[in-house]
Amino acid sequence: MGEGTGGPRARLAELVAALSLGVDLGFGQPMEHVLRQCLIALRLADQAGLDEQDRMAVYYTALLVNVGCHADAHEQAKWFGDDIALKSGKYVHELGSVRGTLAAMRLVGAGNPPLHRFRVGLEFAVSGHRQLDGPKEQLAETMAAMMANAQRAMTSG
Repeated sequence: MGEGTGGPRARLAELVAALSLGVDLGFGQPMEHVLRQCLIALRLADQAGLDEQDRMAVYYTALLVNVGCHADAHEQAKWFGDDIALKSGKYVHELGSVRGTLAAMRLVGAGNPPLHRFRVGLEFAVSGHRQLDGPKEQLAETMAAMMANAQRAMTSG
């Protein structure tokens, strides 16, 4: 940890690594799943002969790739019951596959009686899916700005 005038300060790399543990929880994955993913990405970067600047980009990208994926957890919980069960399917089925879509649709209204599940499914089919197709580009821009501000705050004396 870096030393500043106010005592020990966390480095940006440490903060982002800690944040990645929350991503593991949000996706229902074992702890340090994202850290292992980052380690694999860095080893590939080594094999590809990337320079230090590119390796740094690989490091942060590997750790932050899924950070914004929890921003719509409340909408997912509304439609699918358990948003973590829905997200954990990301690692079971190929993204956009028929099997993945069917697995997600089986979760619509999960935890509720059959008649309620039918109503939720109908409402989701008519209008609810639009809530899940929100402005992801805006989220990405917000996250980039937050990370830039955090880096400036940690590097300023």
